[in-house]
Amino acid sequence: MTQNVVIQAIKILLIDLIGEILYFPLWWYTKGLTKMFAYVFESIRNTNRNLAVGLMFKNLFKPMFGQYDREGRIISFFFRILLTFSRAIIFVLLVILYLLVIIFWLFLPVAVCWGIFNNFSSLWKV
Repeated sequence: MTQNVVIQAIKILLIDLIGEILYFPLWWYTKGLTKMFAYVFESIRNTNRNLAVGLMFKNLFKPMFGQYDREGRIISFFFRILLTFSRAIIFVLLVILYLLVIIFWLFLPVAVCWGIFNNFSSLWKV
C-alpha cells in the first residue's frame, strides 16, 4: 500500500513538473510579458517624475532663487538649459535601457534553448 502511495506521489509530481515546463513559455509571453510592460511603463513614469524634464522646460525662463535682476536671469537661463539638456539625455538613455530590457525579456528563452541545443548537439557529434 505504501509503495502505491509513493508511486502515485511520484506520478503527480512528474505530471505537475511536466505541466509547469509546458506552461512556462505560455506564461513568459503572456502574463510575464504583461507584467514586464507594466513594470517598464511605471519605471519610465517614475523616471520622468524624478528627473522633472517637463517641469524644467516649463520653468526655463523663470529666474532661480528669486534673482530678478539681469545677471540672475541670464545665469538662471543658461543653468536651466544645462540642467534640462543633461536631464533629457539621461531620460532618453534610461528609456533606451528599459526598451532593451523588454527586448532581452523577449529573446532570453530563445537564447537559452539555442544554447542548450548547441551544447547537446556538440555531445552527439563525438
